[in-house]
Amino acid sequence: MTLRNILYLIGIMLACVGVMQLFPLGLSVFFGDGYASFLVLSCAVSVFSGILLIRAGSGRRRTILSNSEALACVGLCWIAATCAGALPYVSTGFMHPVDAWFESVSGFTTTGSSVLSDIEALPQSLLFWRSLTQWCGGMGIIVLSLAVLPHLGVGGMQLYRAEVPGPTPDKLAPRIQDTAKILWGGYCVLTAVMVVCLLFAGMDVLEAVNHAFATLATGGFSTKNASAAAFSPAVQWIIIIFMFLAGINFTLHFHFISGRWNAYRKSEECRFFVLLCAVLAIFTALYLYVSGAVPVQSLSDAEKLIRGAVFQIVSLITSTGFVSENYSLWPLGTVPLLMFSIFVGGCVGSTAGGFKIMRVMVLGKVVRREFFFMLHPRGVYTIKFQDRPLSEKIISGTGFFFITYMLMLFLCSGLLLCCRIDFLTSVSAVLTCLSNTGPGFGLVGAVDNFGWMPPVAKVLLSFCMLAGRLEFYALLILLHPSLWRKR
Repeated sequence: MTLRNILYLIGIMLACVGVMQLFPLGLSVFFGDGYASFLVLSCAVSVFSGILLIRAGSGRRRTILSNSEALACVGLCWIAATCAGALPYVSTGFMHPVDAWFESVSGFTTTGSSVLSDIEALPQSLLFWRSLTQWCGGMGIIVLSLAVLPHLGVGGMQLYRAEVPGPTPDKLAPRIQDTAKILWGGYCVLTAVMVVCLLFAGMDVLEAVNHAFATLATGGFSTKNASAAAFSPAVQWIIIIFMFLAGINFTLHFHFISGRWNAYRKSEECRFFVLLCAVLAIFTALYLYVSGAVPVQSLSDAEKLIRGAVFQIVSLITSTGFVSENYSLWPLGTVPLLMFSIFVGGCVGSTAGGFKIMRVMVLGKVVRREFFFMLHPRGVYTIKFQDRPLSEKIISGTGFFFITYMLMLFLCSGLLLCCRIDFLTSVSAVLTCLSNTGPGFGLVGAVDNFGWMPPVAKVLLSFCMLAGRLEFYALLILLHPSLWRKR
């Protein structure tokens, strides 16, 4: 693996994160909160470090990377970016390094888990920084670099494939830079539309921008301690709509805007996603009604029941993590529905985390094929997706990903148990971090945070968040000895 490539790409990431810090710096100056000098320091450290690494990696570099090298570069770039993203929290004195890195990782991976018990105590500049890290991490900082730095010149397509979650990333244009620009263009348009909707619903400008960033990134960082519960029903319905849109493959949004009106209907994954959200929301609402957990005596009560069920299902299945109700107080029968939502996640090519709808469908088709072979041992059964046969490579890759996911879940949960954290909290904390969702159950439930955990647990969960966002391979490949052998 070429050292120049690594240094150059890490330098680009650090410089980008440093430039991003100019936005909270500007807000700090505007509001006069007294933290501008500290943000100048963190910005300067990031940019200066990036420039040094760019210069160290300049010169003759390989423009084509192998898959393993691209994965490794992406993994290292994300680690570097999250470290730089922690500097504003540390320099302003609001967090010590471990907490700051946890918050930064949670932001860039769009997880939404937080160590903060009083979010509203943060100045507007840092609240905006939290949301901005999620917004940039939502579409991907590598994809962002490919969009704004066409001269990157180091394995563009390989980096794109390593960055975009899912087994089959779509290329919308012949040039990878154009694909990145299309994705980010649609992302920006949806964000702007949501900001306008939230302004009409009564939010102020900064709240609207912060929540639009967190929603379209499916991140879930709010400016309020009560999360979405602090806002009106109109605001919550707007958030539901845009969380749902963010959980759908962004290429479908592009095709729809381009005039292919049946793009959503023709997508097998999108149809299943809509059906699954509807079924889970209906079952949750019915259970809450039948159990009497949410009494219904008027139309407004019925609307509140439906809104609460729909909001939490959509929030969890898209891995956004906003909270409109304290679902920890809901009946025990809703826990499997909510846990399943956290695990499944959104569509491939969306900003949502989780296992992904397409993989769930592929596994279901594999099970169906096995039943077919039990009944017809000599029969022929081809697994298809979108009316096209799936290659055995994708099928086996899906199975391997599922095994890796479950192994990580059991292993990391066991390590948290060693930290004397109870079983429900351990399992749900790891699950919600691997799925990049945010809130879990137990002591990390809807109204709780991760600040009470020991530092070693926070570091472990930070790596879980990175592993989930990069779908394991970009981090696990760093542990393979052959990657670091001199070539």
